[in-house]
Amino acid sequence: MKRFQAIEGLRGWLAWTVVLAHLAYCSGFNEGTLAAQLRSLGLPAVLVFLIVSGFVITHVIVEKSEAYPVYLAQRFARLFPLFAATCIVGFFTNDLLAISLTSPGFNDSEFAKVANGVAASNHKYFWSHLLAHVTMLHGAISNAALPYSEYAFNMPAWSISLEFQFYLVAPLIICIIRNEIFIPVLAITIAICELWFKSFVGTVQPGALPLAASYFVVGIVSRLTYPYVEGHNWLVPAVALAIVLFPLRSELRPFLIWFIVFFGLPQKCHERPGLAANIYSWALTNPAAQYFGSRSYSIFLCHYPVISAIVWSVFSYSGAAPGMLLLSFLSIPATIIVSELTYRYIELPGINVGRRAAAWMQPPITSGVASQ
Repeated sequence: MKRFQAIEGLRGWLAWTVVLAHLAYCSGFNEGTLAAQLRSLGLPAVLVFLIVSGFVITHVIVEKSEAYPVYLAQRFARLFPLFAATCIVGFFTNDLLAISLTSPGFNDSEFAKVANGVAASNHKYFWSHLLAHVTMLHGAISNAALPYSEYAFNMPAWSISLEFQFYLVAPLIICIIRNEIFIPVLAITIAICELWFKSFVGTVQPGALPLAASYFVVGIVSRLTYPYVEGHNWLVPAVALAIVLFPLRSELRPFLIWFIVFFGLPQKCHERPGLAANIYSWALTNPAAQYFGSRSYSIFLCHYPVISAIVWSVFSYSGAAPGMLLLSFLSIPATIIVSELTYRYIELPGINVGRRAAAWMQPPITSGVASQ
């Protein structure tokens, strides 16, 4: 299959953006413009991740044409091993973080309240959370039914539940979108579901698929229209449009970031490098971006338990939670090391299990020539 280097690099940037947001929260860094900007980075980065997933999964489905059980087995094997490992570790590090944030010097009572609520819910509703996480459907469960269902065990993993929900229905959605007759029906259904969930269910994070379906659909449509974009160079117009619209509405920013990356994918954009193409290539296809992109899933799931453990270690030593700079200095190298280990010894083995399962489930290919 064709691989898109720029998308791999984008994943690396997005993963570290989420890390920075959580560093700001866990250090209590919440005063001033810089603190507000850092804290606001996390959710938009995850929303861009969702668009990327829509694009990549559509690419897989279009290019491979696998049977649904084969496709789902590979997707489950890709997500679950690392997800399960970090949830196990996160169950314990959530307690450590909650203890640490009770220090008098911690400057964010609201986040401390959330951290304590997650830790308490982990214990009080342990078996319910365990069942929800084994199915990876915890993000779809209302907090009214199961308190802190989205955040339990490993807080960033609410979006992994959302990914898996999408994987379950992606082939059907893609099939509908490829049939133009049903596109209006799908659009109306998504709009009604989003409105209903926001009005009657309500959630801070879009952990249930109907609340985030539009992001996945943008990724799906992007991949299906990519053959029409491939022969054109629309990178500069995309950048110009993003610059104009970016300050206007924050809700548009995940889409604008994606459009810049998407319209820079065609090879034609880089045949005659200009300023925009050079910056694009430098930012997304350089070796560091590619390295972190390949480990982005590990970075995304491992960083929060790592940060929590380091906050507790500093608290145990000094009696106070660490500040933003100290926490970053300690957590970023630790996250890189842990992510490399989990990538090698959990992620890659899980991917290989998925491939072996797919090979076993695929029906044998016959030659079609009758023996004489």
